[in-house]
Amino acid sequence: MRTRIRHFRRLRRLTQAELARRVGTTAATVSRLETSDMTVSTDWLEKFAAALGVAVTDLLGNPRSAHIPCIGQIGRNGLFDTELAEGDETLMLDAPARNPIALRFRANVGTYCAGDVVIADRLAPEDAARALGRDCIVEVDGEASGFGRFISSVDGNYLLVPPDPGAQARPLPAPDWIAPVVMLIRYL
Repeated sequence: MRTRIRHFRRLRRLTQAELARRVGTTAATVSRLETSDMTVSTDWLEKFAAALGVAVTDLLGNPRSAHIPCIGQIGRNGLFDTELAEGDETLMLDAPARNPIALRFRANVGTYCAGDVVIADRLAPEDAARALGRDCIVEVDGEASGFGRFISSVDGNYLLVPPDPGAQARPLPAPDWIAPVVMLIRYL
């Protein structure tokens, strides 16, 4: 059974050895439990949940989706209606990405506002063509090195155009990975 032990360990910036000490086991056991090479019992889940400060159910849930109750819909003239079509009682937020990553804006940048969160789908360099013409997060030489519209130049190399009005396109060496934006979350 796949768990989210690794996800929460990384969120808390713990090594496998540090988590192992908290749980009372070895780093090798943590590794096997994270990769599903070992059966995860209820006892293990409870120990990891306590060590990571999460509920046991958080360790079992899908990391890419959330279920939110939907209480109605808004129609013309802003009228609220509690009648929902069958199956619309719950809104499921699911990041449409195989390898989702997130980025939060700390300032207004182009059409993005401070506080906006974008979810992007991290792609391998050989899949870069799938990201052309889209806003992307790009990593070069092991560092997230930019955000902007990913385009190709006339010589076949890539350019990154920042979202700020009038910003100059930056030439890019071959990216380590590229992540086109697939979802925008805007807090009001």
